[in-house]
Amino acid sequence: CALTGIVGGLTYSTYKGLPVQSTSIKVAASCAIVGTALFGAERLGYVAMQSQIDSERRILLTSHAFSGFVGGGLNGYLYQKKPLRGMFFFVPIMMGVGFLELAWEQKKQSRIQELKAGGVLVDSTEQARSDVEQ
Repeated sequence: CALTGIVGGLTYSTYKGLPVQSTSIKVAASCAIVGTALFGAERLGYVAMQSQIDSERRILLTSHAFSGFVGGGLNGYLYQKKPLRGMFFFVPIMMGVGFLELAWEQKKQSRIQELKAGGVLVDSTEQARSDVEQ
């Protein structure tokens, strides 16, 4: 997040004719605060909900929605003194991140299965057995 903030701050300060270094640092710090609030809340929600929910998919999506509410509320209050605006803005974004994580994991698992089926990827226990037999 901070790297994105630095690049965004450089671009913004150059466009507006503002001091480059101070603007970049301020934007980077702001991005880091927003990212920490959102993804910190997501991790806390994930850990708290593991014992409550059985489905990995539901835990992931619920923790991302939780982070949109909590992190979005904190960010909305911090920047605009209106937590509800932050919640409405960040809940859909964090849900989208959750769906992207699920899609990535599903794609990764399907690729592992393809490699195993094609004989390219061998399970570590099968590899250990064949090493012992030789």
